[in-house]
This record gives sequence, structure tokens and C-alpha cells, in this order.
Amino acid sequence: MGVIEPKNAKLKSLIVSLSVLVMAITLSAGLWPFSFHRKNEVWWKPALGGLYFGETGMVISRGKFAGVPANGGLSIELWIEPSLTWGSNTILSFYEPEIAPRIQVRQSADDLVFTSSGEPQADGKKQRNVFVDRVFRKGERILVTLTSSDDVLDIYINGVLKKSVRHLEMRSADFDGILIVATAPNGNLSWRGTYHGLAVYDRALRPAEISEDYDLWQHNKELIARKAAQAYSLYLFNEQSGESLHNVGKAGPDLMIPKNYFIFQPKFFVPFWKEFYANWEYVKDLALNVLGLVPMGLCFAALFAWLAGRESSFLYTTLLGFCVSLTIEVLQAFMPARFSGTTDLITNTSGAALGAWLYLNAYSQVWLKRWGIVQTE
Repeated sequence: MGVIEPKNAKLKSLIVSLSVLVMAITLSAGLWPFSFHRKNEVWWKPALGGLYFGETGMVISRGKFAGVPANGGLSIELWIEPSLTWGSNTILSFYEPEIAPRIQVRQSADDLVFTSSGEPQADGKKQRNVFVDRVFRKGERILVTLTSSDDVLDIYINGVLKKSVRHLEMRSADFDGILIVATAPNGNLSWRGTYHGLAVYDRALRPAEISEDYDLWQHNKELIARKAAQAYSLYLFNEQSGESLHNVGKAGPDLMIPKNYFIFQPKFFVPFWKEFYANWEYVKDLALNVLGLVPMGLCFAALFAWLAGRESSFLYTTLLGFCVSLTIEVLQAFMPARFSGTTDLITNTSGAALGAWLYLNAYSQVWLKRWGIVQTE
């Protein structure tokens, strides 16, 4: 059978206790904070003249947008102040059941990203990502203006044209669904910072107007209200209290602050190849997820080697690591602040297997016997 038995009763009790403790720590770490109802971290900041979004915060429209007329083009203005220079999050999106968001405005590192996932473009791609480098700085207000017409998308930062992209434009149908401010409809990608204003126009703003609006947003936001008759939807974020943000534009629903933070369409077991990012943070995350289950692998390899024999211990420990990781990933799918993917399933199982190997290999066993910790039957 090849049983590897602890030398005495105290060591046996220690292995059992450590196994239970490590299992509890592993589950707690994987599921923390254990909550299926996360408070919506959104606060009014009267002194700053806007609405602050915390680690998990969101605002949504009270009803659906039914598209925005686009006979003369379309425009979006965002007057925002990021709390992070470096982040990966969603600033603006729309949610329509069973349909991928057609447009999103995002932060990636310190870059601004406009994502279009609507109809295939002229180059045959269904999704387009347009990056504007080095836009975000912690605590610095910026006016992001996106305007499109005649199959061209222009992106302005603080009234200055930064990028113009051909064969890409916003369409009426891109504005279908529930407007979501400061997170994504299909994952926890919360943007942290202060919203000071949001406007949607059913026409393409001219460069002179964009420059004028930057001065208004920057020096006297209340004067923007004079443009209410021109804007399709206009939100000044100046209510300073309450759960409603009023639309003073021509059409479109008001916004509201939900009591709890939630994901409209949470992802379940996202394939590992879709989770891949070619950056250092991704590598660190992989390493932490492998190393995180090594202690559990060590403890349970010792326990199974004593109870079931050395031959079965590696298999049982690896299967246990897989089951523990599977449990965590399934539960995370229902926790708004967490994310369910297959990468962690692979790395966690590998970590448990590595811990088992570290205990069971011949070199380790020689030293454990030499120190009088185990004996082999």
C-alpha cells in the first residue's frame, strides 16, 4: 500500500488540524468578500460637484434607451475625474439582454479605449478597439468627446482632437438598452472616480462647439444647462443628494443609483484563452493562483498518504484541488464583485498538484524520515 505514516499521535493530530485550517483559509481567500449582495459604493460629493464611484459602484437608466436618431451623426460628452491613473474598467456602456454591448468607453491602464461591437466594419472585423494614449491622471478632470458622422469617428480630449478613425462610427442602434455608468454589463469592471456630467447628442458636434463645451464644463458647468434643448440627453450630476439623476435634455430616461451593485449578465466559466492578457499583472495573478493552493496540496498529500497510501495520494490531492477550485468558481459566478473563469481552475489545480509533489517526492521523504517525522509501512 506504501503508507507514509506520521511518527506519533501528535504529528497525526497536527496534520489533520493543518488540513482543516488550510482548507478553511483557501475557501475564505477564494470567496472573500463572501457576499451575494454587494453595496453599491456611490456617494454624492457636493464639494466636488459630482457623483463619486467607489470600488464597486454603478448608475443605470430608469428605463431603456430606444436608440438615438442619427441623421446628422452622434456625439457623447463625458466630464469625469478618475481616481486611478492606472486601471482596467468600463466608464460607459449599454445593456441589452443576450446582446454584447455595441459600444463601450473604457479605461485600460492610463489609456482611453472606445470599443465598437456592432455590425462588421469595412475591414471585416466585428469588434474594433480605438486607443488614445495617456489620457487618465489621478484627480485630473477631463472632457472626453466622441463624435461620428460620414463613417468617421473622432475622439477629442479637453477640446482637442486626438484621434480620427475611418470606417467606424456610432449608430442609432448602439444606444439601445439600459445605460450603465461606471461598470460593464457582463463583468465586474468598475471605474473609480467622479462623474461631473454626461451628454448625448443626436448630431455630430462641430470642433468649435467641442472647444466651447470644454470651457463651459471646466469653468461654469451650470451654463451647459442652456444647451438642454440641443442635447438629446443631458445629465449634470448636480443633484447633490437622493437616488435620481435627472435628464434635462430632449429625450431619454432619467438615471438612478441602485441600492446594491450587481452584474446584469455575469459570465460563467470564461474560457482561459479569453482571459489571457500579455502583461505583468496577468503573470503575477497566475503565479499567485498556483502558489495559493500549494499549502493545501502539501497538507492533504500528507493526510492521504497516511490514510490511503502514497500511490493514491497524488491523485486524490489533485482531484481535491480541482473540486475546491470548481466550488469557488461556481460560487463566484453569483457574486457581483468576483469573476468566474477557467484560468483559475487550471492554476489552482496545478498548485494543489505541485504541493502534493513537494511532499511525496523521494528527496522530501528522505529528509522527513531523517528528521523523525514520518515512517513508511
